[in-house]
Amino acid sequence: MRALLLLALLLTLVLGQRLVAPEEVARAQVIQKALPAVVRVQGSALSPGGEDVVGTGFFVGPSRVVTNYHVIRDLKDLTVRLADGRTFLAERYAVDPGIDLALLTVRGARAPGVLTFAQVEARRLPLGMGVVLVGFPYGQGPLASFGILSGVGPLEVPLPDPSVGAEVGEYLFTDAPLTVGNSGSPLLNLQGEVVGLVADVIGGPAGIGGIGVAVPGDLVAQSIADLERFGVPQRGWLGASLISLDELPPVLLRAVGLTSTQGAMVDRVEPGSPAARAGLKGAQRDTQGRLLALGDVILAVDGVAVKDKADVVRLVAQRRPGDRVRLTLWRDRRRLEVTVVLMARPRE
Repeated sequence: MRALLLLALLLTLVLGQRLVAPEEVARAQVIQKALPAVVRVQGSALSPGGEDVVGTGFFVGPSRVVTNYHVIRDLKDLTVRLADGRTFLAERYAVDPGIDLALLTVRGARAPGVLTFAQVEARRLPLGMGVVLVGFPYGQGPLASFGILSGVGPLEVPLPDPSVGAEVGEYLFTDAPLTVGNSGSPLLNLQGEVVGLVADVIGGPAGIGGIGVAVPGDLVAQSIADLERFGVPQRGWLGASLISLDELPPVLLRAVGLTSTQGAMVDRVEPGSPAARAGLKGAQRDTQGRLLALGDVILAVDGVAVKDKADVVRLVAQRRPGDRVRLTLWRDRRRLEVTVVLMARPRE
């Protein structure tokens, strides 16, 4: 035994710094496992004068890479670069703008590593747990950073593009440093499982005064399964554009007997949509687009009161196509309830 201890001491002196703390060991193991699976995503701008974009992605199958929709939306000639420097052509397989997700198919390469998702709902993740992310900040890397899970909840900051990520009910927040180029990075627990898909940083670059934002891994995994099977997301879709009541002139609200700004007005109803089939009424506008009369106002979804249009979208998105949803409406100065049978969002 004494000889073994002396040998271990000698090896430590020869090999240099040794990881001792359990969390250090866990982080190092997670990073080493993730590196082969993480790729740099790059492409050329679709429009002349547009900016080329660099982001991150990771293999979820032998030839399939997941990244953010906003990374590849305006790009052509997509490529992915592996951690060992090899570069391969890639193409869009399917997209899910509602949760800011895109699936790519990589040509001519087999994944040197694949990451798997933790089988746990976002709301069950313990705050303060250690998290690691690996990506290509500013195109450099792959580089790793770590922090804690700071929170789980809705994003109160307005999205740069309301059409992207509008169906994410709850986000993960982390203090792990990240910046431009980290979009699409995996957020990993200390078992090496993906708990989130990094989407943005709010409040400051590189985590300095900022908070990292990630789409929960359970939502990402569900979307990937749906996209692989159907080619389109399978969350519930209402088929109506909405406007939050607090965005409307108070005089119009009072004119129809509303005394609160809690709710969302139906502005336009798409033909053939679940909203149209259920008889929802949109707003009336003149030829210049000015609002003449309010449409139906959604006050609750399945009995859950809504604050604004984002609440409606999130609650509906939690359902699946074919589900029946009960909407509490305000129409003609009175409450009424309407049942809507949801559909999948049409393929773009």
